[in-house]
Parts: sequence; C-alpha cells; structure tokens
Amino acid sequence: MGSDDGAKGRDGRSWWSAIAFLFFFVGPMLGLEQYLAAQRRLRVARALAVTPAADARPPAAPAASPPLPPAARPPPPPPPLPPAARPPPPPGAPPPLPPAARPPPPPPPAAPPPLPRTRAPPADEPEGVADAVAADSLAAPPSLVDELVALAALPPREALAYLDADPLDVERVSNATAWTCPDRRLLSSSPRRNPSRAAAASLKAAAPGAFVWFDHLSKAGGTSFCEFARRNLGIKRTPSYYCMPPDPKVPGPDGRVGRWPGPQLKGYIERTKHAVVANEWDAFPAPVLEAGFRDAAVLMTIIRDPLDRLVSTHKFWGILNNPAKVKPELVPWLKRKNAAARARPMRRDTTNDFLSQVGRDNFATWKFASYAEPRFDDCKGDKACAKDALATALAVLEKFHVVVPTTWQAWAGPLYAGFGWTRLEEVHVVNIGKVQSSSSKKDLAPSDYAALREANVLDEVLWHWARRAFLERLRCPPEL
Repeated sequence: MGSDDGAKGRDGRSWWSAIAFLFFFVGPMLGLEQYLAAQRRLRVARALAVTPAADARPPAAPAASPPLPPAARPPPPPPPLPPAARPPPPPGAPPPLPPAARPPPPPPPAAPPPLPRTRAPPADEPEGVADAVAADSLAAPPSLVDELVALAALPPREALAYLDADPLDVERVSNATAWTCPDRRLLSSSPRRNPSRAAAASLKAAAPGAFVWFDHLSKAGGTSFCEFARRNLGIKRTPSYYCMPPDPKVPGPDGRVGRWPGPQLKGYIERTKHAVVANEWDAFPAPVLEAGFRDAAVLMTIIRDPLDRLVSTHKFWGILNNPAKVKPELVPWLKRKNAAARARPMRRDTTNDFLSQVGRDNFATWKFASYAEPRFDDCKGDKACAKDALATALAVLEKFHVVVPTTWQAWAGPLYAGFGWTRLEEVHVVNIGKVQSSSSKKDLAPSDYAALREANVLDEVLWHWARRAFLERLRCPPEL
C-alpha cells in the first residue's frame, strides 16, 4: 500500500511539473516566436514602402445608436400650416418673397479629392486600368514578386529567415503533380510579361525558323538537357557540341552564341535548320531575343540550388579538371573565383574567359540580369542596385516557357509535351567522370554554409521563385 501511495504522489507531482513547464516555458517561447515573426513581416513591409490600406481609407462613420422604444421617442414635428392659417407678419416686416424670387439653395459640398494611389502602374498597363483598380481597391496589396524583390533590401540573415518560413509553399512539396494552385499567383497574367504563345505554337508545328534557346547555367544539368532535346528533335537538328553552335570566327567548337547579334543568329538557324542552341558562359541576351525572336524562340533553362551548384562547380573545375597536384579547398577557391569575377567582368573580345563567372556569388541573378546593365556585374554592396538586379532577373525569367528546378525534372514532362515532344523520360548524363551528388549541407561546415548562403541571398530568392514558377506553369490554368 505504501508503495502504491508513493507512486500516486509522484504521478501528481509529474502532472503539476508538466503544467508548470507548459505555462512558464512553452507559452513564453511561442509568444516570442510570434513576436519575431511579426517583426520580420514588419521589416518586409517597410522594405516594400507600402502604407497599410487602412491608412488610405477615410475614417469609418461612428456606429449608429440603437433605436429608442416607441414610448421614449420624441413626438414628430407638427405639419406646416396652410397659407390661410398662417399668422400675419408683424407690423413693419417686409412682405414674404414669392417662390420665384427666393434665392436658390446653396450648392452641395464638393466631393473630396481622390486618395493618392499606393501602387506604381506597370509599364505595359493599358490606359484606364489604373482608375479601374483604384475604384475596386483603395490600396492594392504588393504582389508576391514585390515581396521577393524587397528582400534584397534587408540584411541577408533576415531575408533568409523570411524565405525559411516558406512564403511560396515550395519547401514541403513531395509531388508536384498533386500541388494545388493557390488563389494568389506569382506569375503575371499580362501577355507582354509571359512567354510568347506564338513561339510555342511554331515550335510545336516545326515551323521554319522556330527554335529552342536553352540558357545553360554551368553545373545545373545542361549536358543532360542537350541529350534530352536531341532525343526529341533529332541529331540533325541539334548542334553536335553540347547543343552549342560553332562560329568560324571563334576558335573551338563553342561559338559563344550568347554574344551573337540578331542577324548572325537568324542566319545560323536558317542555314543549319537547327532547332536548339545553348548558351552556357555568357549572360542571357534578353534584348537581342526580345527584339528579333520574340515569336520564334522558345526559352528554356534549368535552375539549381545556388549552394549545391557552387559545390559542384568546385568539384568539376577546381578538382576534376584542375591539373594542379594540390587541389584547392572549397571555400578559399570560391572566394578567389568570386573576387576575380567582380574584378574582371565578362570580356567581349576574347573566348578564353568562359570560366570567369561560374564561381561567383549570385551567379544566376548575374546571368539573367547583367547583359544590358553593366552595373549588375558588381553592385558593391548597394542595396538599390541589388534590388534592381533581382527584379530584372525575375522579369526576364518570367518570359521563359520552361524553368525547371534540377530536383523536379522528373515532373517536367507535361511542360515539354506542350511543344510536341514525346520522349519525356528524365535523362541524366555527364560529359566526364561519373554522376555525383553535390550537397552543400554535407560538404560545408555549418558556419561556412551559413556565410555562403548569406553571400548568395539573391540567388536564394531566385531559387524559391523558380520552384514556385515551375509549379504554377505545371498546375495553374492560364489567367485570362
């Protein structure tokens, strides 16, 4: 009996200990987490420079008081007396004016001026859309892209904390084909911001002059894509050297198509009948393709986790293809590559600089933003420059027909099928050595991983954008 009573006493104390633990530890920790999350959202809102919608609206009218009961209501005013029953005017008073001579009633008060708009209209927005939007909503909320671009103005650690909260719903996706399209979209419905439907239809019909422009990020699956394209388009319609077209004026098999002017590219496509070209080393020439090939070029690319890509770049170029007897360590090698890329931007007068950018920080942002804007080669810590670079890269990528994350290529078949491709099995090949898995979390010390992630915060944002864009292209019907 004594033993049983002691056990019951211990059970009672354990219950009180659990309750005290929940009250004094778990509760305050949850409150602290909510406070920190609110602070992160506040900083993002400040970076967006958006005034809350409630501040732009006029103050609400005071609540009406409840009606009085019939017994407490004041009596109605007496009806007006007819003219015959009205008392005569006092002596000396002027006679009343006839109705026609009475002064007109005062005009109603003028309407208040319209509230200021809290959003900037897009450059391609038709006239009148802004007024319709203002009539529908006093303050349009920022778009998802606006929120992502605003992260470039935050300290990197805070921006990464915002991304780690998974605002785009991409981190826990286990099956892209079962993902449910949300009401709030990332991608625009504007035709000028979207991929060209005419180019997609021309490629599907194998029309003369239609081709795939594949922008190849080094160590992001480009070799596998070229083999995949060759299986669907045929050997005769693909350049032999990793889908990179040659140029007689350039030594070697890679003619550096990313530097070609529009007439040279058009002449090559007409002469060779090739249906795909790949650009690996140079920045994406958005102005050239937009001006001359908007309805002829289907744009495709593959995006990889930025840190995994850097680790793979070191393994391939720093170790496997490095003749030095002593191989460089990962982090020092990346620091040297990043410093060299910023000190010596891509040169247009040589072809020996093909490795000058592949080890730089924020490589994907540089690739899709820097062709027409040299300052994006190195923003030198300027937050405004970083925001512009990120906004440019995302706007350019939004016009791509296919943006596939390396980890989700097995689900990309329906996107390629839309161009008439039928051999949709995933392809994974390498040009030298064997297939390797490069995991930055495994290959980097925690402190190095955290530091490298902060240094590549723009590409981290782009990586989140790419996964969400892929899911929307795959699962969301086009907005009309």
